[in-house]
Amino acid sequence: MGKYKNGILGAFSGKIGAVIGASWRGIDYMRGLPRISNKPATPAQLSPRMKMVLLRGFLLGIEKIIEICFQNYSRTSAMNGALSFNMKHSVAGEYPDMNIDFPNLIISKGDLQGAWSPGVSATESNKVDFRWTNGPFSKTRAANDQVLLVIYSQKFESFVLFTDAGTRESGFAQLKTAEEFRGDTVHCYLSFYSTELEFASTTEYLGEVTIL
Repeated sequence: MGKYKNGILGAFSGKIGAVIGASWRGIDYMRGLPRISNKPATPAQLSPRMKMVLLRGFLLGIEKIIEICFQNYSRTSAMNGALSFNMKHSVAGEYPDMNIDFPNLIISKGDLQGAWSPGVSATESNKVDFRWTNGPFSKTRAANDQVLLVIYSQKFESFVLFTDAGTRESGFAQLKTAEEFRGDTVHCYLSFYSTELEFASTTEYLGEVTIL
């Protein structure tokens, strides 16, 4: 039941007939009740829903990195920004045959500069080696920027994260995996984070590597 305030011309709250009255941040407003449609959803309507479902569960596996490192894209939360960006850029295929486009997946996004000539390889058992070249150090490419390493296994449907893998100046970082990853081919990502500026770099996809 709705409640009137200040007479017939005043604000009200609750449902009255086909109208709902409410207040948000001191602003009174009213809206009509939503209409229920019996029409089946079209592929154009189902496509974004499927993208959302596909990415939401997937990105929750790296929520720790996204909340800190996905910047300058959305006025809402970092996770919503990551969902919005990746729904546009990192889903391949057409409804209903959709999948993650791993080379275009963005895990972090920000103003720090990336690496020069980054690469990835596996030369030891259960280890993935990341290498890069440094350009001239500056405010957005500092020697002490932290290295963030991420690999994703489609076989196990899981991420392996190393959020403090060293500093940018080293030009090298190594990520260790569990024994069961031996022989698995994984997708590899590199980015940087400044603890001083609280800025991140945008994810760089380094390709696939098979773990020895």
